[in-house]
Amino acid sequence: MVKLEGIIYKAFENFIVFRGYAPIGVLAKVSRRPEAYQRMADDNHKRDIIKFLRKKEYSYFPELALAYRGADLNGLIGELHGKDDIEYNAESYVKGLKILKERVPVSGYRARHAQLQIAENILLRVDGNHRLEPFDDSDDWWSLFIEENAPVTYSNDEKAQWLHQKISSYKQEIENIIVPFSIVISNQDIADKFEASIFNNINFKQLPLKQEKNIQNVYRFLKDSEELGAAHFLTIKLIELVENGHFKGLSLLAMGTENEIYRTVCLKTIDLLLSYNQKFANEIEEIKKNISEYDAIKKEQEQEREKLKKQLLPKTGRRSKCEIEEKISKNQKFLDETIRNKEIAQKQINVLNKFIKSSNCIDDIEIAIQSLRSTYARLGDNYGNISMFVALVYFKLLDESKFTSFIEWIIKNGINKIPVDDYLPTHNAESLIALFNRVYEAKGKEIFISMQFNDPQSEMIYEKVVQTIERFNHRKELDIKITMIRIDQKTTTEMFTISNEITRAIENSSLIIADLSSHNVNVYHEIGIAMGVAQAKNLPAPVILLYKTDSSFRDKNTIDADHFIGFNLRGESQLRFETYKQLEDGLMERLEKHYEV
Repeated sequence: MVKLEGIIYKAFENFIVFRGYAPIGVLAKVSRRPEAYQRMADDNHKRDIIKFLRKKEYSYFPELALAYRGADLNGLIGELHGKDDIEYNAESYVKGLKILKERVPVSGYRARHAQLQIAENILLRVDGNHRLEPFDDSDDWWSLFIEENAPVTYSNDEKAQWLHQKISSYKQEIENIIVPFSIVISNQDIADKFEASIFNNINFKQLPLKQEKNIQNVYRFLKDSEELGAAHFLTIKLIELVENGHFKGLSLLAMGTENEIYRTVCLKTIDLLLSYNQKFANEIEEIKKNISEYDAIKKEQEQEREKLKKQLLPKTGRRSKCEIEEKISKNQKFLDETIRNKEIAQKQINVLNKFIKSSNCIDDIEIAIQSLRSTYARLGDNYGNISMFVALVYFKLLDESKFTSFIEWIIKNGINKIPVDDYLPTHNAESLIALFNRVYEAKGKEIFISMQFNDPQSEMIYEKVVQTIERFNHRKELDIKITMIRIDQKTTTEMFTISNEITRAIENSSLIIADLSSHNVNVYHEIGIAMGVAQAKNLPAPVILLYKTDSSFRDKNTIDADHFIGFNLRGESQLRFETYKQLEDGLMERLEKHYEV
């Protein structure tokens, strides 16, 4: 049981408030989060709370609002009015409540000193849950704050005991900080509705202070404080750059206007960059685990290949030799794919590490913002809102290719026409980034090639297509995969039967490259599937049609170039070519247009 002390009286005529001071750890112990309307705090926010409390300077926040339930509030209100200078037990009205003996010589009201004795997890957290949640966590969570290491000579048990003592000492220091609280007491029969109403009144009925005004106050009075963390430091540096004229011409960073919001823009930009900084640090650790798995698979496949090679003896029969060579070929393909996946993973790590470094460097952030001049010159008067600006800085630091695609996307979808608003709830650059990423990934990084094979012309076209895609990958720093489905020259009775595997490949590909030069019926069928999939999604069909006008399959004496193409595709845009140089140049142009780079 815990005994809280404070003063008690009625408020707003119909409920009781018990106010006092207590160690924050004690208040966490006797209260719990109401799951119906309080969300859980994330770890980053909880860590910030503990760091804030431990630094002590400027460490103040409004009183914690808690809720408790009584049996007869009207009766208690009458007692508070009627009994002067008398100590009495109020258990019959509110369990654990005791009104202390004293005379309060103030006319009009009688706020009385009182004690409230309660068990653990009894009070509900109406406001301030995030400030209390860190104290609900286990020692494992608190160990994040212990920067020292146990002596190397300690045994595992001794190290565990050492860590436990360090955590206890650290946690106790924070738990003993005295904070203000108020406990709103309501009747048991209406408590659920009453407590939810209080939560709503506290959190949603106040007129919000504009973010810009709040930052202006912090900048004026706490500019040189080191207590507010890395985000504060970088934000102040960025604000100084704005005020020194480094970003003239960027409307959202304009100064001296009635509705200036440049401080808000600076804060939101830094906040988002640092939030992704932490997120990417975690992602890198996961990718490193994948790389370790790729290394293990690679070693296993290399050992398997050596075993297979040893089986290829001079006396090995032809049939057995073919089977072994086929296994070696499959092994090599799997090995190549593993090596490629490892290279992709390492490339991801390099990109994320570069972002982490840049997002902590004010010089890199300045360069990224400076580079947005040309983008905003293109946008003109429709320069969008704060979220769009922050997202542009994010993509500029992360990936140049994505940055270019993002610009095309915001223009195409009119994101830049959404007006500026300074209120915090209406802006979420992270949501905008997530939305674009879903669209970007939906485009996919896989190309399905539909064409005939096993003839010299088709094989050459295929080779030139692959070479062009590889050059496009290298030039734009992308990683587009090619799914090749071979279609025999010969038409069979099953020519209109498309396997589920092919259908899935078409559905999952971002682009279909179909060669009409061989006049193969199955190619037409696969084009139809691609068009049907696109129509079902209410999207334009992502198909590039290739046609070699002097195709070796066309009898130039009996059919002209136009009529060689099926009538249902004659009106569709085609990449027509005679030379393979025309094919490569035309395909490169269409790839750039499709991937918006």
